[in-house]
Amino acid sequence: MGNIISKINSITRLIVIALLAVMIVAVFLQVLFRFFLDMPLAWTEELARYLLIWITFLGSAYAMAIKAHIGTEYIQKHLSPFMNKVVLSVAAVLSIFFFVVMVHQGYSLASRSMTQLSPTLLVPMGYVYMVIPVSGVLLIMNALHVTWKDITGKE
Repeated sequence: MGNIISKINSITRLIVIALLAVMIVAVFLQVLFRFFLDMPLAWTEELARYLLIWITFLGSAYAMAIKAHIGTEYIQKHLSPFMNKVVLSVAAVLSIFFFVVMVHQGYSLASRSMTQLSPTLLVPMGYVYMVIPVSGVLLIMNALHVTWKDITGKE
């Protein structure tokens, strides 16, 4: 199971890198056309904004996989091994509850927004919002995996 999750996280990482590269190109084009050619492109700003949203949500799911989120390490250092496992378990359950709500509400928002088009790209806004449930599923998967590894010491 850990191998599958590792592959999914590798794919997520590559997607984030690709989205970042596209965003850099879009912003570079915007600067080039606005300041040097005096003909601003409307679509580059919108594209960069939507890519940033996707990068943020997917990046947060990837950060969960590599334990890059803010933690409670100071508190954990002063707890017994048993209490440390209890604290990790409670934190994981609360986080997963939030991620489940995120998946449910994000999917609802994305579904309702499929008929609304973005102003310049004319892309259904549901595609922009679909990152919420997608990243929620990835966050649940990674939270379970990381917590399992922390508590049991096994993959």
